Amino acid sequence: MNSSPKRCANEVSLLPYDLIFKILLLLPAKDILKLTLVCKTWRTLISSPNFIESHTTRCEKVLTFLKQFSESRPNTFDINTHNNNNQFTLFDPNPPKKQKLQIYLMEFNFKHQNATITDPNISGFREILATCNGLILATNKTGTLLILNPTTRKLLPLKSGTIVQTRDESYGFVFSPKTQQYKAIHVFRDESGHIDTEILSLSTMQWTGCHVPTFGLFRDFTHKPVSTCGVLYWLPGTNNVNYIISMDIDKEKFSRMDLPVTTGMNDRLIENGDLLNFVAQLTVYRIQIWTLKRAECEEIWVKKCTINMDYDITGLIPVFMTKNGRFLVFKKWREAVYEYDMEEEEMGKMVVDGDRNFNYRMAFTHMNTLVSWSNSTPLW
Repeated sequence: MNSSPKRCANEVSLLPYDLIFKILLLLPAKDILKLTLVCKTWRTLISSPNFIESHTTRCEKVLTFLKQFSESRPNTFDINTHNNNNQFTLFDPNPPKKQKLQIYLMEFNFKHQNATITDPNISGFREILATCNGLILATNKTGTLLILNPTTRKLLPLKSGTIVQTRDESYGFVFSPKTQQYKAIHVFRDESGHIDTEILSLSTMQWTGCHVPTFGLFRDFTHKPVSTCGVLYWLPGTNNVNYIISMDIDKEKFSRMDLPVTTGMNDRLIENGDLLNFVAQLTVYRIQIWTLKRAECEEIWVKKCTINMDYDITGLIPVFMTKNGRFLVFKKWREAVYEYDMEEEEMGKMVVDGDRNFNYRMAFTHMNTLVSWSNSTPLW
């Protein structure tokens, strides 16, 4: 029985377009990429903004982090530039003799209380700065600022902003639903101790100055900003803070908003979907979760949930909340991951990839999507 390519293509084309659209939405991004080779119609569908947006809304969040590796990997996708000419090495021809930073993803199965660490086989990182819709703002080993989609392996080098010798700075990466543009924000403390701000729009690829926050508003840049609905939010200090700082990416202005309670060392801002949440440790046994909601013309904090345990939970640091708001994931230092089910009101320790060592310095929420930017092109 022979089935010619032409016959297969004709059979595929007989399927209703809407049905193909809905079926493909059910697949993970890495599998969808392979299906772009089926036929031109499928490739056009998968590359369309409508499909990418619809698929992104279905994607659940994962954790992404950097970890050192030293074993020989000659086919690793390397994000470094050479000779400062923005020429990227796709695969490092020289396997590393010393440790390099590689990106990893942690995917969760809440039904079975386990998590799996996957390896996209991408190296050459110096630091992850921010994430948004499956795109990662990072620097590579040579210090080049870039945007990367680990799933599609599309890569875009960016112009460097103001160089801050003390590294007293914060980067944000946000998508504006209003303008449909991605922007990178750089907030930093200059040599005189004043806070300055600059914004890079991917549509212009130029850094421009913008509104400067009030002196003293930022205490430090320990906490990374959280983005939702075109707004960035910062916790401006590590402890004993009673407000947050926000920046509307369209208005390009900073604002201050009071928190419902004063922060502790392990308190964090967490987003789920289009909502911002504040997770606060009140006592040794109690954690409270507040959600920022819009009521008429103002935003107010509404208590979402209180976690009460009969054992010490002070070491738990909130990492992210699922899109549906049911599960809240915590890490305990660098050694364990816990999940709290807000419907069942139960806390449980998750088994991570057979309890393998997964120590990391900083983790970010991420999604495996097909998202790109308007002026990008694939590297192959």
